Amino acid sequence: MLKSLWRARIATDAVFLADYAINPLGVKSDTEIAEVVERWLTQAAEVSDTLVIACNTLSVRYHQLYGSERRLGRLAHVVSMADCFAEMVEQEADRIAGKNLLVIGTEFTASQSLYSEIVAQACPGANVSTFAATELEQKIARFGTWEGATDPTLTGELRRAIDRAEIAILACTCFPMVREDLEAVFPDVLFLDPGAYSAGLMPGHAGTRDNMLSVTVTGEEVSSARVVEFAESYLGVSTCCT
Repeated sequence: MLKSLWRARIATDAVFLADYAINPLGVKSDTEIAEVVERWLTQAAEVSDTLVIACNTLSVRYHQLYGSERRLGRLAHVVSMADCFAEMVEQEADRIAGKNLLVIGTEFTASQSLYSEIVAQACPGANVSTFAATELEQKIARFGTWEGATDPTLTGELRRAIDRAEIAILACTCFPMVREDLEAVFPDVLFLDPGAYSAGLMPGHAGTRDNMLSVTVTGEEVSSARVVEFAESYLGVSTCCT
């Protein structure tokens, strides 16, 4: 999502929270997920006027808790992956109409009806199914070695689900990291990334300064150095870590 925003010269001065202390979040209870939502809202207000919830699990829970009323506190804006998903569906309605869609996310995201409802409202003829790919999310998020077509996280069940789809929506923020690999394995499936539609939802104007990024890492699953190394390589920018 941040790469998409930077291409549009938005959010040029950003703080990225790599919250590994709660990963994998998608298998936790509604109450636990709600507690993380509140923590992110509180922490974000200390460093910014805008929070981008670049996590589908938290975005769906945030939407369930607050809906269109939002919960801002000292924040001026909150943009969630659910907002990006809705924007994607609106922009791609002609391509989505009448198609078989597969929403790939965590166990929590896949078990909720929000994304299916968004598609049904904009594209009544689309057929939506969901798949919980928590192991795939966990492996990518922790920088596990991706083995392409033979990767064990591409289970037989997941392969069959993708094969049945005409469009697969990457409803987990880290999945775009292996999008090209997935496209190589499933060349007949169109993969869409909701995060790529975030720029039009962001407030304010395009930035005029060079991109700046601070990284904050929680937990012990992945080192701060590894996250910074990836950020610098993937985004092409020097970072500072806190």
